Amino acid sequence: MKHTPYPFLPRLARRAALAASAAVLAAAPALAQDTQTLKVSHLFNPTVYLWEHGGQLFVDEVTKAAGDAVKFEVYPAAQLGKDLIGSLNSGLADISIIPVSYVPDKLPLSSVAELPGTYASACEGTEKLWNIVKEGGPLNTAEYAPQGMHVLFVTALPPYHITTAKPITGDLSSIQGLKLRANGAAMDKTVRALGAVPSKIPASELFDAISRGTIDGGLYNYHGIPEYHLEDVLKYSVEGPRLGAAAIVFAMSDKSWQGLSDEMKGIFTAAAANAQASLCDWTGKSDATLRDRIVSQNGHTAITMTPEQVAIWEKAAEPVVTSWKEEMDKAGKDGSAMFEAFNAAATN
Repeated sequence: MKHTPYPFLPRLARRAALAASAAVLAAAPALAQDTQTLKVSHLFNPTVYLWEHGGQLFVDEVTKAAGDAVKFEVYPAAQLGKDLIGSLNSGLADISIIPVSYVPDKLPLSSVAELPGTYASACEGTEKLWNIVKEGGPLNTAEYAPQGMHVLFVTALPPYHITTAKPITGDLSSIQGLKLRANGAAMDKTVRALGAVPSKIPASELFDAISRGTIDGGLYNYHGIPEYHLEDVLKYSVEGPRLGAAAIVFAMSDKSWQGLSDEMKGIFTAAAANAQASLCDWTGKSDATLRDRIVSQNGHTAITMTPEQVAIWEKAAEPVVTSWKEEMDKAGKDGSAMFEAFNAAATN
């Protein structure tokens, strides 16, 4: 005798039950496809510390909390193109790691975080930047929200040092006329104010440029030296003055952000806050460790300036802030107010 599902139901009811079962089975593949896939784009190599100690932490924490609800696909080394903001706007990427100095035309006010004399540690600079770029902050209102971006977290790198292939000292005159890598308007102005010649060169091209003598060195921190194998060509550095540094923004397209549930937004926000704190702490602590390593293993000479020398260098860089504010004000961007907001932000 043929077995009939649901034998206790009338025929019409049995048909309805069978139809409902079929609908559930048909929906099963759809449920399996409910995972939201987000594409992450950046310009750096796959193991860059900004990813390993920042982006990866964020991705791992979200994945752990969200389970199968979210999947991340990471595209390093400009695999989705070099226009990081454009890729967010077009939907090609959902999240981008954006170095502020690479897009001065689109994020001019964000270079406030790269000005000299404003912070002495990575976490101090990071907190100041976050306080003006988070949702409702003046920098968010001025630059990120209008371009359809939701800022997840940020980092300000440890203040840059002058590092060169040629011998230099704590005397400001020792860098006069040197060609130094300086990406971004703020760093360009800083190099000029110190009496050197700025050159805009991507980090990936630094080794060849220094080896050939195209440039003499740059404003750099110690993290970037082993990252691009520069320990064999950069042999001298001076440290002490607050010369500014790079600011990095981890941003999500607002469209992708709004596509998240409220619960998922909470998961993303918590993971982003943890990644931001971890990244600034790691960069701050490891900068000195990396310096000691290249000094002991690669014959690097690192000179710590006297307080008197630091004062001379910082005094020389002061006009950079004045010039930056004037240029932004002239362009109708109220740089003076943005600088005050950044400089007054609470710090650790």
